[in-house]
Formats: sequence, C-alpha cells, structure tokens
Amino acid sequence: MPKLIVSNQRTDEMIGDLGSLTPEYRRYVAGQAQRMVWLAEPGDVLVLPVELDEEFLSYVAGLKGIDRASWAVLVPPVGRLGEDVLSRDRLEDAGFVARLRDAVREHAVRTILPFHFDRVSVRLARALGLDEHTPGFPFAAQGGTTLLNSKATFRALAVGHGIPVPYGTVTDDRAEAEEFVRQAFDAGRPVIVKQDFHVGGIGNEIVSPVPGIRPIGAVGTEVIVGPAALAAHLDRRWAHYTGPHRSRVVLEHYTPESPAVYSELLVSDDGVRLVGHGEMRMKPVINGLIVPAPSRQLAAFAAFLDDSRRLSETLRRIGYRGSLSVDAIVTPEERILVNEINGRVVGSAHIHRIGEELVGGDYPGTHVLIEKRRVAFPDFRTTLDKLVAAGLAYDRTRRTGVVVTVHDNGRTGGFGGSCLIAEDDAAARALEEEVDALFGGTSQ
Repeated sequence: MPKLIVSNQRTDEMIGDLGSLTPEYRRYVAGQAQRMVWLAEPGDVLVLPVELDEEFLSYVAGLKGIDRASWAVLVPPVGRLGEDVLSRDRLEDAGFVARLRDAVREHAVRTILPFHFDRVSVRLARALGLDEHTPGFPFAAQGGTTLLNSKATFRALAVGHGIPVPYGTVTDDRAEAEEFVRQAFDAGRPVIVKQDFHVGGIGNEIVSPVPGIRPIGAVGTEVIVGPAALAAHLDRRWAHYTGPHRSRVVLEHYTPESPAVYSELLVSDDGVRLVGHGEMRMKPVINGLIVPAPSRQLAAFAAFLDDSRRLSETLRRIGYRGSLSVDAIVTPEERILVNEINGRVVGSAHIHRIGEELVGGDYPGTHVLIEKRRVAFPDFRTTLDKLVAAGLAYDRTRRTGVVVTVHDNGRTGGFGGSCLIAEDDAAARALEEEVDALFGGTSQ
C-alpha cells in the first residue's frame, strides 16, 4: 500500500524551537532527511526539505529494485527558516498542500509515515484523509509521540519496569537540581544534565568537579569547582536547561568512557519485532553507527534486549505504532544502563533497511555495517566513479561494499553519509580505512 513519507527530521516538539538550531546544523539536518528515501516502496510519495539529485534518487531506487518513476518527490516552498527544515509554515502552505493532495490521490496513498508524528503531521494526515488507515494515529493525535520522546517520561517508565538506569532525578526545581549536583560533586562524580526534549545528544551537557572528563553523548563538559561556582552556573544555564516551556530537567550520574548502544524495534498491531541493534559513534554526539553492537557478547546484553521488548510491549498496549529505539550505555564494569527511548523513525532505520534489502538472507547474523555521517564527498558521479574504480562500491554478488546513503553534491559542505557493508569486524574496519583514504579522510 503506497504511503506518504514526510521527512520532518526536526520539529518544534522534538527540540523546543527550530529557530534555536544553528544554520550549519539545519544544513546537516537537510542532508540527513534523505535517509527516509531508503524506506520508500513502489508508489510512495515523499516530502523532503530540499531537492535531491535525480541521479542519487535513481541510484537508491536501483539498489532497492524499484522504478524511480513510481515515486513522487515534493519539496514545499522555502519557509521562515529557509529550506533546510520542514517547518510548520512550509508543510501547511496552501499551495503545497494542494499539490500534495493531488499526488496522494494519483498514487492512491492511504497512510502517512512522518519521521516524527507531531501536531503538524497530525493536521496534515487529517487534511489529506490519511488518518483513518494510519496505524497508531489515535495515539499520535493526542500528543502520544511527544510523550514518548520525553526523557523525563522515559525514566518513569523504565524505573516502573525495574529496568536499570543511571542514578538520577527529574525536576523542574532549580534548588533541587543544585542539591543533586552538589551531592554528586562531593562524591567526585560528574553529572549529565539533559533537556527533556532534544535529539542526538545536542540538548545534553556534562558538569564535573574534576577536569579530563570526555563527553560522550553530550555537547561538552564544564568543570565547576566549589558551591559558589555551581550556583553561578545554574543561575546562568537553568533557563537553557528548562527550555522555552519550562520543562523538567533530567540529571544523572555520568559514567565516563561508556559507549552508547541502542536497540531498534518495530511496534505493530501484531506485536513487537526486534529490528536490530548497534553502537552509536559519538564525536561527541552521534556521528554514525556500528551494526551489530560490538557489546552484544556481554552477559548483560540479552537482558538489555529483553528490557527493550518489555518497554515496547507496554507502549504497544497504550496505542503506539511505529519504530522505536531504546538507548543505553555500557559502563566500564560491563553493566548496561538504559537512558532514553525515542518513539519516531529512528536514525538507524535506514541502515537496518539497507541490511535487510541488500544483505538479506542471514542479516543481521553475519555481516557488519558501519554508518558514517558528515562525509565530504565530491559530486555524485565522481563519488560513484571513484568507488567503482577502487573496487569499493557495493557488489550485489558479494553483498559487501560501500553504499552512499546521503548525498547532495556538496550543498551542505561535508554532511554526506555512507554505509559500509563487510563480512566481519576486521573487514569493516579495513574498508573504512580505504574509504577514508579515497576521499581524503572524513570527520569520523
């Protein structure tokens, strides 16, 4: 059944205010919006923030075995924030909605798949008559997906299920937050401070009583020495932490040098399916994936997957339908502490779809995939020609090689993406070194 894909990679409900994003980050988001193309099936209609190179679209369709002509790709007029995010004014432009209605009718679209099911997506679904057949729409229409992307709500759900989480608290009281951090500092422990709504670690900061704490999953670390300095820091940053809506703030003991892992699940009327898992490469916030998770052999990993399923089953019972990620850290003591859920089309979805469609068969049993983001590719034709000449392009027979996942002919200045498919960990690392050498190194 054809669907309408809306690649609204960032929304006001996800981060508080799209206008708070830097122009550079908005350009990055525009590039990442291309990832939703990998989820498209024959006859789908796609809404993207920027025009894509037709050669790239044909490349994706060809690898997926789909006729590119079966897709309709629409880009709304430029809005108040420019062309890099699908802001409300762009998606609700009357002329654009009329064009979209024609495309939906022509392609016999029955359902909608937004990256994030926010209020704008709900209104759009209703305007286009897609609400009745879209799984989970009643839950989304009542703000349910916003609830699931709350870090504060996550802690309540996880603790209620008896799932191990980092020691922490949720509060909207500045004095209570100061007391929590002071007690942690007295014990020599750094604290990670999280905005309730944000993505990719962008809304997280680490405060520490000692230097040398490397941020993983946060934008940076600030060393604070003494109670007076702590009070001054919170005076300065509290409004930022609570955001424009005076949201709750999550504070947790931060465990240094703890890799971030995730499980991706699909929640449907029929039940919960584990799609896959991996490790998130942090530099210091997410900049790619390793699939499957290198820590999968740990004794605690099976329990992590069980906990992920239990949470997902609860969300299924209350009406959520769609992709879900459960995020965690692996401590130096090999404990796995769950620290977040995301109820939306998650950033690993396109990688696991590539694994299912291009590796197939035994995926995810034998192959290793490395996703690289913020890659500086030359123009698309040159990129492919270089990969082919070097013998690195994806090979259908071997089911290994490099897949270009995001490309915009340099418009974003180094925000391309790729998926490296290999038979094992060593081969994947070797392939990555060859790709970096071929394109002069990357930010990864």
